[in-house]
Amino acid sequence: MPLPAAVVWGVIEVTAAAVTTYEMYDLGKSLYEDIEKYDRNLDQAKDELRKKIEAIKKEIGQNIDEKAERGFLAAMSEQDRGMQSENTRNAKGRAGNSSPEIIAAIKQTIPFRKVIGMVCAQADKTPAIGLRRKKGVTIQDLPKAKQKILLELLALSAEELADIKDIDQFILVRLKQLVANFIFEFIDEVLSWRSPLKAEVCFGPPAKFDDPKLAGTTRLLRTGSKLNPFYPAPYRQRGSCSADLVIPDYRKDPLKKDNLFAIIEIKFPGDSIKTEQFKNYDRLAKTAAKIKTDAASLSRTNGQKGVGTGCRVALFRYPEDVAVDQNESSKHPDKTPDKEGRRGNRGGNR
Repeated sequence: MPLPAAVVWGVIEVTAAAVTTYEMYDLGKSLYEDIEKYDRNLDQAKDELRKKIEAIKKEIGQNIDEKAERGFLAAMSEQDRGMQSENTRNAKGRAGNSSPEIIAAIKQTIPFRKVIGMVCAQADKTPAIGLRRKKGVTIQDLPKAKQKILLELLALSAEELADIKDIDQFILVRLKQLVANFIFEFIDEVLSWRSPLKAEVCFGPPAKFDDPKLAGTTRLLRTGSKLNPFYPAPYRQRGSCSADLVIPDYRKDPLKKDNLFAIIEIKFPGDSIKTEQFKNYDRLAKTAAKIKTDAASLSRTNGQKGVGTGCRVALFRYPEDVAVDQNESSKHPDKTPDKEGRRGNRGGNR
């Protein structure tokens, strides 16, 4: 079926606006000393961009029913086969290991690969927060106030911090993830919490994978601070999982196990890729499939089969898995190279 162009291009335009937000202020140049200034500048940047995207927001908010939305997500996923890089199709390189779960997740087709690449590219080039540490000084040597800020940003406890060997690499990866979360959350916010891309979606432990907690019909509940609203997560029991990115079947309904199209784990260079994490996502997908099958059985006629899968489970490694589209229009160029000198369009082309 044809894709609703207003929705697809509209989401890309809003993402471009969100990315611009994170180019309008300096993240973490002196974050410890200027937390209030950091918040104020970000809020001002968001306010300016909200005014500019009202028309786009109306386009994306067009009345598309649940069946049509599922259809265009499936169509976008099919188109994604032509956008996967060789690294994705062949699952080469930084796969973590050769487990079938990870290989399958790398090859999985997903909608909005371009958008995900755009957000990751911005997160990758955002300046790292300066710890202003002298040579030989550990994180534990920082004043208590700075330690507290750092722990909030990195989403971990002091005990966990003490066990990390390569702390500088860990900080860099976590900050990139945090920036990506903020951008996806901003996209959701300006779309009145009806974005097709939901960041840091927390499910309860595997016993039954409790549905994400909500702060409204479609807005996810955040229980952290303004500095890092994603930590601590709403579910804190052992085994609870937070998916980096979730695409609902229908973005105008609450995000629950029966409203999942895809779970996408995002990994920046230096972050570990663990098989157990994807096995857990696969268990969640099977749980969702059973719920969808049970719900569909009420209207199913004899001979129809149940739901094959509750959702797609995908791994998006940046930069290996960004979209490659040789036929991309020059309508949405981004000529700014990232810090490694790669140059491409806003779709994340390399």
